[in-house]
This record gives sequence, structure tokens and C-alpha cells, in this order.
Amino acid sequence: MTSLLLNILLLASYAEAFWRMNCNIIQIGRVDPIVNPGAIAQHAHTISGGSNIGVNATYQSLVNSACNSCEIFPDKSAYWTPNLYYARPNGSFEEVYHTGSVIYYLGRGYLPDGSQKFTPFPKGFMMVSGNKSNRRYNATGNTWGNSTHPGRPLQDAISYACLSEVIGPETPNLVDVPSCINGLRAQIHFQSCWNGRDLYKSDNSHVAYLSDIDNGVCPPGYPVLLPHLFMETNYAVRLTKNTDDGGRFVFSMGDPTGYGFHGDFQNGWDVGIQKRAVAECIYGSGFGTIEECPVLQANRNTQFGINCPEMPPQIGEPVRGMLDKLPGCIRITEGPGSATAADMECPANSPHPSITRTVDSTPIPTANPSIGSTFGNQFNKYVGCGNDSTGSPLRTLNALSTKMANMTVEMCQTFCSSKGYRYSGVEYQNECHCDIAINPTAQFYAGVNMSTGCSMTCPGARNQLCGGPSYMNVYNNTDPDFVSTDDITNSVYQLTVPVAPYGSNYLGCYSEGRSSRVLAGISKGDDAMSVGSCAAYCQDYKYYGTEFGSQCFCSNILGTGTGVKRLDTLQDPRYSSCNYRCNGNFSQVCGGSGTINVFENKNYTPVVVQASSGNYKSKACYTDAANGRALDGAATASADMTVDKCGSFCKEKGLRYFGVEYGTECYCGNNPMKSTGAAAVTCPIEKLMPCGGNKYTYCGGPSLMNIYFATNL
Repeated sequence: MTSLLLNILLLASYAEAFWRMNCNIIQIGRVDPIVNPGAIAQHAHTISGGSNIGVNATYQSLVNSACNSCEIFPDKSAYWTPNLYYARPNGSFEEVYHTGSVIYYLGRGYLPDGSQKFTPFPKGFMMVSGNKSNRRYNATGNTWGNSTHPGRPLQDAISYACLSEVIGPETPNLVDVPSCINGLRAQIHFQSCWNGRDLYKSDNSHVAYLSDIDNGVCPPGYPVLLPHLFMETNYAVRLTKNTDDGGRFVFSMGDPTGYGFHGDFQNGWDVGIQKRAVAECIYGSGFGTIEECPVLQANRNTQFGINCPEMPPQIGEPVRGMLDKLPGCIRITEGPGSATAADMECPANSPHPSITRTVDSTPIPTANPSIGSTFGNQFNKYVGCGNDSTGSPLRTLNALSTKMANMTVEMCQTFCSSKGYRYSGVEYQNECHCDIAINPTAQFYAGVNMSTGCSMTCPGARNQLCGGPSYMNVYNNTDPDFVSTDDITNSVYQLTVPVAPYGSNYLGCYSEGRSSRVLAGISKGDDAMSVGSCAAYCQDYKYYGTEFGSQCFCSNILGTGTGVKRLDTLQDPRYSSCNYRCNGNFSQVCGGSGTINVFENKNYTPVVVQASSGNYKSKACYTDAANGRALDGAATASADMTVDKCGSFCKEKGLRYFGVEYGTECYCGNNPMKSTGAAAVTCPIEKLMPCGGNKYTYCGGPSLMNIYFATNL
């Protein structure tokens, strides 16, 4: 018991809270405002974060970025790592597709006195982790350590995870990269200990690693504990084809080993948001989801990749696709010696690519209209953010839709009004939907912000929101002189009609089986379907049911196959799994997608297998032969077929067997054709059909025959 308690306490002592966010690319090129401010960097980087990143980026310019390619909007910081290329044997270099980065803010580490107090990154703070010149595992440089917390090689700040079918141990360098069929993940830990004075020093001595790099204690002289920054950069190496040609993967600083991988961080956080996030979300324990941190969840941009697309390159040289050489004047250096400045710098007289000086943007506040307020065109009032995916076959607005490349709220409102539709809604950035009513099954958010489903900015007005995937910003034209169309085709108006009572014969809403139906008898489809028309169609069956708004099924038994079950008996489609209105009567419900409203026919008279006809006695049911009928003698058919009529016909032919099939067909013979595949089976009631001339007796079914036999004619 004591040992178990100690283990629990030890686990608790290593637990930490954290948050992680996904990032897309904001720019690629030889941009590095930390190491090469105002100038072209030596090698190319893939950068995520604030859209104002450039060679002259500062804290203030990043904070003023119009958008951010990471998931948390108030973090306009810039994060970058070197590009990865594949060096072909012919001397060309192919860019390796970058699938984004994941940034972790971890509550790890302690101050020398054993306390744990995290300080947010200050304005203007910058740091670099890793050494671009390394070409071998450098075990000589260690972190600070003592007898309690021994040091660790600085090289361990970098590692790689090969995401193959069998994920092996992490490695300190690039190993068998082509086998990483699910991607190569480059990982880097940043320094967590700050001297409290310098925002940046070119030798990075203003910061230090924790004793264990990913945890541990800060060294003396570094009294400030920062959030532990950990960055994963993902490369889709499998998309690089023909990697068995003798080439190799190489980073943009000419490193084929991976030991020179490095990462840069330039702070661009909103001061207040970062302060709250560090205070509220980095202590204790958790799973690292943004939802666990209310201040970040409230400022989350779930559509960051769409709302903040990659910016045009600032440096005028090719860095993507197939290249004749690595960007800059980089030479591949094999190691084990470190790469030198001469291996990376261009000669003084070499031509330099152009630099497009960026014009710093300013933040674009996203309009956040309150419910009922006027927004966009005159008289248009905001209804809210509606969710399409609530089980209804119809959208929040369903009558009419269009797409516009430069969509704005006003453009959609104008389009819908011009067609006579009072309600307009923008969805998935460039879609516009119209209707005369709002789907009553739609769920609405009280407001809009980046953390709800309506999170995509309008391409024609980045300060407006144009819905999201299956979410729609809805507006109501309240103009008193507005003339609405009377066309209800495809309109959700049908869902606003009150539902009539189902009746006492309603059995419930059933799910269809995986390979069998609830009602497996006859069926039909009808664009004018109603519960009444289905009941009339199935008048000779014990059960009838409606499905998918336009389908009707009949049977004398309820199916029992795998997956068939009664889901509910609710008569309100807002809560039932059967929620499609009948195409022919909007006040009725006709099942759903894969669900069926089942009713019992109270006037049903049981249909039976007739026991005999003259000297003929009922024998069994037979399936037809593979190459013909179960009986191969005389045959006839008529719409008013009965068992007795078929028996009389075959008796006149002098044949001892007769069989009725498919309700209207009659066959005769002296023996069932067993030799060709006809087989006796227990009569499956659900497949039998009433006789055309007597609806209370069965006359076989599809490829199924009720057989009768007479010893003496």
C-alpha cells in the first residue's frame, strides 16, 4: 500500500499542465529577423505565426499582424525552422512538403530554490535553439547540472521521430528517412531559463536550458523561469517520389545529417492574454487541449489555415518546388567537422535577390454582431450562427444557394433579397444560402467568434465572418416593404408545419439492418409520398412504413436482422431519429436516412398458405432452379391468379405438381427440378405475395414457388 502511494505521488510530481496549438505556414524564404535583421538570411526557413513576419519584424509589427497562421489568434509570435529538401543525384533539389507545426507551451522546470513560478515571455523577447553548424552528435557541450540534477548534452534538444508502420525510437539525426511513410517529425526543445535582463543576445547567453533540457532545474544566474517551448515540425517525406535514386534529404543550411537542425522564436503575444494563459493554464495537470484553457478557447481560430493563408515570399528567389541549387550560397557539408561561415555565406561580389519590403498591416477586428442588431445591408438583422448538421436532410436555409469567390455578407444579402428570400446565410467562406424560413432543427449560437463553428472570414471582407464547415451566419431582412416569393420548392418551410398526430397504430422509429430491412416485402418510391398513400399501398399487409421522405415499405413481419431495432417512439421530429418530412405532406414525417416510421395495419386480414385445392395438398416452398423454374411443364399467368385456378389448369394437363409464383404466375410438372438446382425451403413469409385473384392467400414470391402435389388426379 505504501509503495503504491509513493508511485502515485511520484507520477503527480512529474505531471504538468500545458497547451498545444497547430500552425500552418505563413511564409517560406531566407527570412530571419533574429540572426539577420534587415538583411537576407543565409538559408531558407519555413515560418509560422503573425502575417507581418519579415526581415525587419519587431515585437510591435508582429502584434499588429492582420492575421496569424496558428490556432490561437492573440499569439502573433513567429516560429521558424529550416526547410527540408531532397538532393537529387543530378544536382537539383526538390522541396519536401511541409505539413505544419505543433507548438507546445509546457509547465516544466524549477528555479534553483526549487520553486516553480512561470513568467510570460516579455515584449521583444527572442531566442534560438540548436546549432546550424553541427554535423555530428556533439556530446561535449552539456547543460548546467549538479549532483541532484546532472547535466545533459545540449545536442539532446533535437530529435527526430520517423512515423512509419512500426514507430521506432527517436533518433538524434536523419536515419532512413524514406521509410517514414507517415511523415518525419523534427522536434526541438527551447531554453526555459532567462537571465531576466536581456531580450536577446547573439550568442543566446541570455537564456539557458533546464538541466534535463525537457525538465529539471535552471542554472545559477538565470532567476526567471519561462514556459517551456517545444516545437514539432512535420514533413510529408513520402510525397517525395523516387527516393531510391541515390539522392538524400538535406536541410536548407546544407546539412544532410540533421544534427544542425534549429528553431527560432520571436515573441508576438498579446500581453494580457499570455499573462492569463500562463497563470491559469500552465500549472497543475491536463491533456494540453485548448478547450481546457478558457482564455485561449475564447480566442481560438479553428480555421487559421484558411483565414490566414501563406503570404507571398519577401525574398525574390525560388525556394519551392524543384531548384537548381539550395537557396543562397549554401554548400552541402558532410561533417563530422562543423560547417563554417564560408560554407554558408555568399561572396561579397555575388548578386543578391531582391527584398520586397513589407508594409506592416494592422489587426483586422472581426465583426461580432449581437443577436437582433443590424449588420450589412439596411434592414438586415443578425439571427445567429446556425448548425446545419443536426440530422435534418435540409440546411439551415435550403431553398436557393450560390457561390461567390469574393463573398461578403452584403453580397449574400443582396442576392437572396433579389430572389425574394427574406433570410440569407453565409457558409464555408464562399457559399450563400437563401430561404423564406429558418430550419427549426438548426441549433444556434448566441454570438459568433473564432471558437464557434462560424469561424471562417469572408474572402471579400476579412473583417466579416462567413460561417464555417456546416455552420451558417444567418440574417433576416426586416424591410417592411419586402415582397417575399411564394415558391416553397426546397424550402425549409416544410419543417415549420406542425406535425399531425401519428395515430394509435404507430409502432415507432426503427433503424434498418446492415443487410436486411425492417419491412422486407414490397416497396415503392413516390415524390408525393405521405403516410396515407403508403397505408393504401400496403393495405393487404400487416405492417407499413415510410422512409427518406419518399419511400414506402410493406411486410407481414418485422425484420430481426443485425442492426434492426426500435430507436424511439417519439412523435416530435426534433428529437426522433425519424425526422424527414413526407414529400407529399409536410405535416407528416416519413422516416429518415436509414430509419423508418413503422405502423401496424389494424384492418389487416392475415394472408395464409392455402392448405389444399381439390386433390392437391400444399407440400412446401421451392426456390427456382438455377437455369429455369422449379416446375418445367405447362405454365400460365393472369392478373386474377388464385391457387384453385392454377390447380385446375394443371389438372387439365394431367400433371401431379403445380406451383404459384410472384402472385400471378402458375407452373405445372411431374417433379420439382431438383437436378438443376430447385430446392425445398421453409416458406419465408416475408417474401411471399398475395394471389392476384385472392389477396388472403399466398401465391409464391420472387423466384419462390408455393408447391402443391396430388397422388391421384
